[in-house]
Amino acid sequence: MGIYQFKLPDIGEGMSEGTVAKWYVKPGDQLKEDDDLLEIENDKSVEEIPSPVTGTVKQILVAEGQTATVGQVLVEFESEQGEPAAVAAPTAQTPASPTGVKLETAVPKPVQPESAETKVGVPDTSLPVLAMPAVRAYARQNSVDLTKIKGTGSHGHIVKADIDQFLQGKGNQTDATIDEKTEPAFMPANSVSSDALWPQTREKMSSIRRATAKAMIRSKQNIPHVTVFDEAVVDQLWDHRKKYKELAAKREVHLTFLAYVVKALALVMKEFPIFNSQVDLENQEIIYNGYINIGIATDTDHGLFVPNVKHADQLSLFDIAREISENTQKAKAGKLTSGDMKHTGMSITNIGSIGGGFFTPVINWPEVAILGLGRIVKAPVVAENQVQVAYVMKLSLSFDHRVIDGATAQRALNRLKELLEDPELLLMEG
Repeated sequence: MGIYQFKLPDIGEGMSEGTVAKWYVKPGDQLKEDDDLLEIENDKSVEEIPSPVTGTVKQILVAEGQTATVGQVLVEFESEQGEPAAVAAPTAQTPASPTGVKLETAVPKPVQPESAETKVGVPDTSLPVLAMPAVRAYARQNSVDLTKIKGTGSHGHIVKADIDQFLQGKGNQTDATIDEKTEPAFMPANSVSSDALWPQTREKMSSIRRATAKAMIRSKQNIPHVTVFDEAVVDQLWDHRKKYKELAAKREVHLTFLAYVVKALALVMKEFPIFNSQVDLENQEIIYNGYINIGIATDTDHGLFVPNVKHADQLSLFDIAREISENTQKAKAGKLTSGDMKHTGMSITNIGSIGGGFFTPVINWPEVAILGLGRIVKAPVVAENQVQVAYVMKLSLSFDHRVIDGATAQRALNRLKELLEDPELLLMEG
């Protein structure tokens, strides 16, 4: 038996740090490889990490609620896959294994001649396999031995693409690395006043709040925002939802106005594909998504999350409502994964549910637009030269003026209004 040190792997795209949300083990626990080990919260998602080895937990080095950087040791195991305990500690110059470090002995080892099995590109089966649970399940479904695959993910973890390459007989020859630019350091804050009349307190920003702050700064610095405002008369929509709300409830579906908006926006994105794109300034290209996934900004006690309804254009109204409810529950429970939030084409943010009206929503980079929903209220409107009271929904559409012109934005908003004002048309065309 020896000591095996497990380090925080890069489990996101360019992740640099993560917060330990929960430990499933304590010192003295015996684990098998792939048993639940801990949950890591990073970049507004929570990922479950399995045990990399079979062995006994010796000590936990990062407590729940603490933040660790990629490559930092989280836990030590006593395991047959570790080195003997009586060894020298690694120095700063010692290269670290991406998932766990085997401590070097003080006695130098003889250099072995390189064989075909030790050449670059051949996986080292003496090391534990690093792969997320979903990837391991995918491997089992395809009867693939993960020890025969060299991972191309950051820090050597295996991703689904590696399994696909293996199944195609192409193998993996090199490691993929992510060149992440270092974030500029923040200037230290001014000292807290000691004047008893003006007390102040400090609170450490959570990892989610830091991620949100970075995302907002990146969006505002890189995207020239323009917002257009409009109103939709939604009397028919109001009546339609009222008519089918009870039927939806019998099918355990919470039918909201938001579900109608998602369905309408999916159709608008299909007709105006520029709203389902990204900007690649480096190559001077516009990238159009071949799918329609719509993100829903979700307010929780943990912070703001944006899970998406995938392939919204292919779902029924009830299916969309069901997806929104499930994503909301996962967000509030802190169970969203990065996969729930990846590949969003355009997002919706709704402050109408808490009484908001018009506002200027910030685009969720790298998307090029975001739709803001305000409250639905009874208001006087002019119809056929007469003033009447109707239900009115407030709409705010922020867009990236680099690729979307004001006229295009207003035409898209007009189309959205048309669909929301006549739900029968929406269901026929959607």
